[in-house]
Amino acid sequence: MISPKGIIETSETEGARRATGVSDVSMPPKETPDSEVKVPTKRPRHTESYKQEVVSHVAELRATGGEIGSYLRSKGVYWATEKKWEQKLKSKNKSVDIGSKEKALTEKVKVLEKELERTKKKLEKSELIIEFQKKISRLLEQEESSL
Repeated sequence: MISPKGIIETSETEGARRATGVSDVSMPPKETPDSEVKVPTKRPRHTESYKQEVVSHVAELRATGGEIGSYLRSKGVYWATEKKWEQKLKSKNKSVDIGSKEKALTEKVKVLEKELERTKKKLEKSELIIEFQKKISRLLEQEESSL
């Protein structure tokens, strides 16, 4: 028997007296398990420009004595996360300066080494030409003197 609340009421002895040990059992209807696959929530991925924007705005608020906590809450960012971003951006700027100087110097060295190789080859060729000219001039002098 189903009650108005949707509960199935079963009685082992309907309409008769209950025997000892038999009780009125009321069970809610069996619910089928939810077969829908739940998609796990993804962590937010912030772009570099977004991180720079948040860090710069927090620096401005820090300078003016603004409400940093409320700003970070509105962006959904924790204080520790903002600090990590700030440290990464500072270290990245330093490494970019150092890295770009080193890169420029290594490129300059490569260019100069290539130029050095070219001039060495030209020097060798010119030495060969000069040696050849000397030999020819000696041969011509010997021929003139023998005539």
